[in-house]
Amino acid sequence: MKKMTGHVSKGMLMCALICGTLVSNAVPAFAGEMDNDSLSEFMLDPMIVTAQRVDTKDLHTPASVEVYNKERIEKTGAANAYDVLQNTLGVMTQSQGFNGTSMGTMTSKVMIRGVEKGTLVMVNGVPMNLDGKYNLDDIPTESIERIEVVRGGGSVLYGSEATGGVINIITKKHVGNSVSVAAGNFGKERYKISLGNEKFNIIAGLENRGRAEKMSGVSTTGKKSVYDYGKGERKSLLWNLNIIDGLSFTHSYSKNRNQYEIRTEGKAKINQYNKYKDTDNNFMLNYEKEGWKASLAYGTQEKGYDQGKSLDHMNIYSWRKGHSTNANVQKQFDLGRNRLLLGTSFQREDIDLYSSEKKGKKGKPGTPPLDSTYKRDVYSLYASYEMALGDKSNLFLNARETWATNITGRQTDKKTNKTTVTDNDMMRKFTPEVEYLYKFDENSSFYAKAGKSFRLPHLTQIYGNGLINPTLDLKPEQGTHYEMGYKLNRGNAAWRVSVFNYKIKDAIDADVQYDEDGSVSAVNYYNEDNRDTGVEVSVNLKHNDNWSSNWGAMLHNPQARNIHTYGDNNWHDMYNRYQFNGGVNYKMAKFAGSLTGNFVGNRTSTRASFKNPQRHIKPQFFTDLHLTYAPEANQKVWLHLNNLLDRLDVTSNSTSNYYSLGRNFMLGYEYTF
Repeated sequence: MKKMTGHVSKGMLMCALICGTLVSNAVPAFAGEMDNDSLSEFMLDPMIVTAQRVDTKDLHTPASVEVYNKERIEKTGAANAYDVLQNTLGVMTQSQGFNGTSMGTMTSKVMIRGVEKGTLVMVNGVPMNLDGKYNLDDIPTESIERIEVVRGGGSVLYGSEATGGVINIITKKHVGNSVSVAAGNFGKERYKISLGNEKFNIIAGLENRGRAEKMSGVSTTGKKSVYDYGKGERKSLLWNLNIIDGLSFTHSYSKNRNQYEIRTEGKAKINQYNKYKDTDNNFMLNYEKEGWKASLAYGTQEKGYDQGKSLDHMNIYSWRKGHSTNANVQKQFDLGRNRLLLGTSFQREDIDLYSSEKKGKKGKPGTPPLDSTYKRDVYSLYASYEMALGDKSNLFLNARETWATNITGRQTDKKTNKTTVTDNDMMRKFTPEVEYLYKFDENSSFYAKAGKSFRLPHLTQIYGNGLINPTLDLKPEQGTHYEMGYKLNRGNAAWRVSVFNYKIKDAIDADVQYDEDGSVSAVNYYNEDNRDTGVEVSVNLKHNDNWSSNWGAMLHNPQARNIHTYGDNNWHDMYNRYQFNGGVNYKMAKFAGSLTGNFVGNRTSTRASFKNPQRHIKPQFFTDLHLTYAPEANQKVWLHLNNLLDRLDVTSNSTSNYYSLGRNFMLGYEYTF
């Protein structure tokens, strides 16, 4: 198979047209006709709020969108938002702990269409990214109303971080009253209680995890180390108050403790304990009424890391706490057949960082050699104008102006009490976008779009932290995106086809340097170029009242060009070339079941390891089986089987490959009152 070029070719465009023709002619062969209401319920084609920042049906949205509502999430048996997204078309997931568990700054992450650090994660429309970190595993599925995944650059309407796409997690405003317990192998336990009414709702949860060996391969450094997961727990709390009509307040809290154990290959003796502590707090005030949408949010991320020879004697201690303040106001104006959206947003990021060779008292840092504080303010103005060109077509003109100001790094050497203050120049970026939508009829549409995207460097990438050297001249990423697609609801099926191309200039990546023994000595960030061209095809089918299924395929060619990793200026493959996913659902009377699979193939490492560059990685194949039985309307018993094939799939790689958890299960019971 020939490699795809970095530009949309005539062949790719012809492929899209052929696919659209085949789709329109082939769908009726699957089954009989269904009414539009049934299809809409099956298709998840109610309103989407993310792609255009206003309520829009999927068929009338010029973007590739996937929606998980609460019913679909329940069918998967997923424990958290990370688990849900693990089987999404166009998405690759990475994590160092099992089931997406974050380990300090090694947080789980998702990549959309091969863009590693270009996913903007939002909760109720509020950005959660702080210095590039977000903990999807901290959001339990019990609190989620739906998840909207927009594939493709979304920086015009949503700002920095959205060079690959946007994930918006909408939490429930009403949860009802229920308790649930679950337990499984690898020491897994899960407890949850929810209470609520029309005004006030609360969900509290506790999750325990036990020991799991062989969570990594052998390190390619000279130390030949392997990593085992020791133990962990997560405490979570989410509550919301519906103050008045259109105005609500939400608070979410999570606290995680995890432990990795490091030993030499082939030996049982533990050489080192790595302990991680994470605490997240987020406060959100949302208003939505009469065309107005406004939000005010404040969040903190606190991450601690202990590295030592034993649990009582710590050799290295680091701690960081990030603060994020977000505000957004927008107004929609209906102008006859046209629509105008105007908005403004503000974000303040500030991060405190400490590191020490010894742990202090009561979990506090000891005297650190370096005490750092970084901050910046980001302002934006954005607008979207939807213009009716006729009865069937619409033109969308979108634009955003972004200013990053007050960019400051303050570092104090505690040994000399010398303080260094560095101010960066203002970063400014204008991003336009044009979209076209043609509605063939009420059940089919075509769209095309072209636009710009960008991503600001993270503060620690600019000013450094620990082994990360400062890169004061690091440039923002700048992307150019093209996409077109066809959407069809016919009979019992909903088809989606999209062709996309992007090129990102000055993409930010890391150059890891090693000592002679293989220990990491320094990390330097630099700018490179990325590109990708691909096609996505998906279909949702309802076969009858009992059976339904969904299938998807993606073929693309993500590539990078930089001299740091590859030693030349040629284009090199990265991540994966193709993906196939699918699921089969069954429901009858008191029983329901779902089997899902996600295959990612032709994978290529993006990292060069110590004296042994890693290039090709074996394919991933995630499989899940979820079974439920409801003996009464208010009771439910469920069994979730994860990784049915017991594969050691690589979930993240650097000097060591981190693996997925082996075959594991959870058996649970839920009572509603």
